[in-house]
Amino acid sequence: MSGELLYLNGTYMPLADGRVPIEDRGFQLGDGVYEVVKVENGRALWLDEHLRRLERSLAAIKLAGASIGHRLGEVIPELVLRSGVQQGAVYVQVTRGVCPREFELPADPVPTVLAYTRNVSGPSAEAIQAGEALHPVADPRWAHCDIKAIDLLAAVLAKEEARAAGAQEVAFVGPDGMVREGGSSNVFSVIDGVLRTHPANERILDGITRGQVLLLAREAGCQVEERAFTLAEITSAGDSKCEVFIASTLKGIMPVVRVGTHVVGDGHPGPVTLALLDLFRRKVALLGGLEMPPASS
Repeated sequence: MSGELLYLNGTYMPLADGRVPIEDRGFQLGDGVYEVVKVENGRALWLDEHLRRLERSLAAIKLAGASIGHRLGEVIPELVLRSGVQQGAVYVQVTRGVCPREFELPADPVPTVLAYTRNVSGPSAEAIQAGEALHPVADPRWAHCDIKAIDLLAAVLAKEEARAAGAQEVAFVGPDGMVREGGSSNVFSVIDGVLRTHPANERILDGITRGQVLLLAREAGCQVEERAFTLAEITSAGDSKCEVFIASTLKGIMPVVRVGTHVVGDGHPGPVTLALLDLFRRKVALLGGLEMPPASS
């Protein structure tokens, strides 16, 4: 399929031709980490930030430096160029490699390093204006969500529960009622004019888009607090006092108009959300070498 090209352990090939041995620890034990990089106008955005986070994740699982010999900072732009992808994503994964299935870490692992491209369209203007719904779920995950690990079964099951409830995304909630993050996104609120999101600790993944949102908000003069908020705070705020949105690599900023059965605000994207969305779209356009898009309405 056009746009789908794979880099696997030093070799470029069609994605459909890729093969990984049965005893790869990523396949059998979920022993690996990953990144997803947005491609806009044929350019991999915030690539350095993604690769730095990849190295942090590798270090956290005792696999530091596993990708260095592959020079992903050069491979990924080359992969995008060869694939012809203009708008899409690069998926990057590093596992501990192939060895007999044991829990003990191998002494001299030979990591499996891969990356592939895919055409992916961003959300339409109509989808943004319609907004999305979040489905609250008690967080069942391990206490190292700051590692971008390939074991995503908890998120898969939670997202399926959300889909069955008519929602597009999950809101993982801690025992204290604090909203942590989405299944594949960071969650933000605007309560009484203050932009808030969960602090970057072991309970959430410090999203690359999350960081850009906070930067843009501060540059725009918004009052910003990296402080968690409760589910009750966003479901009890008055119509004009609360906004909610999520942020992720592929969706960018997406307004949230419903959390569970509660309608957020007046049921439409709020003014702070739309202002930040406009700033974000303009930054993406600038990095992608595109003309500035029209202001969001």
